[in-house]
Amino acid sequence: MKTIVITGATGGIGLHSAIGLAKTGARVIVTGRNAERGETAVKRIREEAGSDTVELVLGDLSSVAGVDALADELASRLDRIDVLVNNAGLLANERRVSEDGFEMDFAVNVVAPHRLTHRLLPLLEAAKPARVLNLTGGKASGPFDPSDLQAEKSFVALPSYTQTKRAMEALAMHSAPELEAKGVYLTVVYPGRASTAMTQAMGPMSLPWYMRPAFPVFSFLVQRKDGGASAEKASRSTIYAATTPDLEGVSGAYIDTASQRGSLHPTVLDAANQALVVEAVGQVE
Repeated sequence: MKTIVITGATGGIGLHSAIGLAKTGARVIVTGRNAERGETAVKRIREEAGSDTVELVLGDLSSVAGVDALADELASRLDRIDVLVNNAGLLANERRVSEDGFEMDFAVNVVAPHRLTHRLLPLLEAAKPARVLNLTGGKASGPFDPSDLQAEKSFVALPSYTQTKRAMEALAMHSAPELEAKGVYLTVVYPGRASTAMTQAMGPMSLPWYMRPAFPVFSFLVQRKDGGASAEKASRSTIYAATTPDLEGVSGAYIDTASQRGSLHPTVLDAANQALVVEAVGQVE
């Protein structure tokens, strides 16, 4: 039985990804911050997947200490991880700074998946060939500007979120060869647009100024409540990337919303840009 860990899976795309992965017969470890919400999610996953091998581990990915505590708890429960899905993400509506001095979107979307992956390497190596999936977001495969990684010059919710996801992609591509040498294969996955609690919390000021007049259209396309249908659809690329034989032994792949191999933007693949993200994150202990 494979063991799959998926972060931020108590709602939205992560929840539906966990349901789909549990249906494969895997042991699925769901992480989240809130115990009540997490227990509700685990009950739903078990019922919809017809599985009793779904568990909850609480953890907060907004700080280095929180990431390390989650990694330690997982290590105390598991002897291997076949697939790690770094699904948790944050789209903040205002600029905040984490206790470690990172802009909060950067902390959750860039630092956390990178650090958690490295802290869990012994468990991933125990299952090699293992997979790591990093979920991206915002505008699909857009350009990357590493000159303002902490949004100190300008913060607008959606563009700043997208910028951190590009930074995550750059860091992932930098890390992929190192992980591959250890028998761990990293893939970046783009699930696409979905109506979730995160997107429903956005307002006109979350958009660039030139898009704000069209917010009613944006709201109709992204925020309308659909009973989870769009989140279920968006989860398909994650489920595919976690399970397909086509990605066995493949490192540094990018999977799009149609579960097809694609290409990341050249600015993400630029070694100099990747180095700037590595410097911003700091060395993983």
